[in-house]
Amino acid sequence: MLAAAPAMAGGPGTTGGIGLKLPAGARPAAMGGAFAGLADDLSALYWNPAGLASITAPDLSFMHTQYLADTNYEVMAYGQPIGVLGTVAGSLNLLSYGNLPRTLERTDGMYGGLFGQSSPQDLFLTAGWGSALPPLFGLDRIKGGAAAKFTFQQLSGGTLVGVGITGGALWDTPVEGLRVGTLVDNLGALAGEGRLLPLAWAVGTSYATVLGKDFHMVWALDTRLAVDTAMSIALGVEITAFDLMQVRGGWHGGGALGGPSLGVGVRHPFTWFQKTILFKLDYAMVSSGELGSSNRFALGMQFGGVSTAVQLGRVQLVQQAGEPVLTWKGAGPAYQVWVRKADDAEFFQLTDRPIEEASYALLGLPSGAYVFRIVTVDPYRTRWKGPTSADIELTIEAPPAPPTPATPILPAPAASTTTAEPYVPPALPHIGPAGASATPVAPTPKGQ
Repeated sequence: MLAAAPAMAGGPGTTGGIGLKLPAGARPAAMGGAFAGLADDLSALYWNPAGLASITAPDLSFMHTQYLADTNYEVMAYGQPIGVLGTVAGSLNLLSYGNLPRTLERTDGMYGGLFGQSSPQDLFLTAGWGSALPPLFGLDRIKGGAAAKFTFQQLSGGTLVGVGITGGALWDTPVEGLRVGTLVDNLGALAGEGRLLPLAWAVGTSYATVLGKDFHMVWALDTRLAVDTAMSIALGVEITAFDLMQVRGGWHGGGALGGPSLGVGVRHPFTWFQKTILFKLDYAMVSSGELGSSNRFALGMQFGGVSTAVQLGRVQLVQQAGEPVLTWKGAGPAYQVWVRKADDAEFFQLTDRPIEEASYALLGLPSGAYVFRIVTVDPYRTRWKGPTSADIELTIEAPPAPPTPATPILPAPAASTTTAEPYVPPALPHIGPAGASATPVAPTPKGQ
């Protein structure tokens, strides 16, 4: 028991699976690691698995990190929504330390020289799940999640195996844009070693606000307490422009290894085989104090579930020959039209397909006052956000009846001077006995 006590106590270097502490995802890293209270993308698998519930479409991501010295860190992750059960996700993380000289130790414990090289690696497998609570009494504002982690540390003397779990929760508070999250991270140990994984507890918050029509900002703040390091604080901010480009900055504690971070991101949807894929490209530069800085590059692909702000454009309804004609100039790819009578409360759909023509006649409505609702749609995207509809009032008047043309007066026919011929009926066939031929018999003229 006494021999095991130092390994179980807290302090630097007393935990195993040290690679579990490396941030996954360029976006959270650029925000200083303040992500436990935000966790709204696939990197939530690492930062707070409860945030996996925010994923509404299949998501795939890759990250490459040029870490300190010759160390490289690679991450591949995938998330898949499973309906009302939430979202499941998995990741494969590989930490490579490069080629390191292998040292020898003498029997007396002293340095015995060099003997070749070794290439130590850490492999991490993670499987997670996140979901919102049932929509009863506002409980769907709360999300929960958990993840299981398996670590394999390949060293010159063998491979160390560890198992750990992470559990987290998120709460979307009644205050618009304010979210709070917490998690217990890396609860587990290395098999046969008695050493803990880097157990930690974190609590964080985030606040989203609108800066203007096309700009919004998110602030995030985290506090983290681990068994092998002192308490640390992280602060981050992200500004998004036109739902297309992000600029990020942050600061993370950690004593001599703390420092600022910054990054940028670009996201843009593309239509491929009538499916929308949202491409996400992110970069982060993270300072590690006296050890220098590292660079992270991430590429993500989201298959559907795109939420894009679209301007409705200039829409006009005019009346031509007693029929309403829709015309527009705008950014919407297509439109649907709903209509109701001015004194009714319920709309019904007038068009049976998305209209892509710049001018379209809405036929079949009788005279009267109507309210038309023009709705921007796109059959290749699942949902929109922003002002995407407009109501237009129009009174349809029946076209005036065309004038009745005057009946022309025809002149009386002139008297005929032609002598009428006597009527002679046509000859009728004579039907004789069976087998006899029918011989036409001419009638005898009257008066003979």
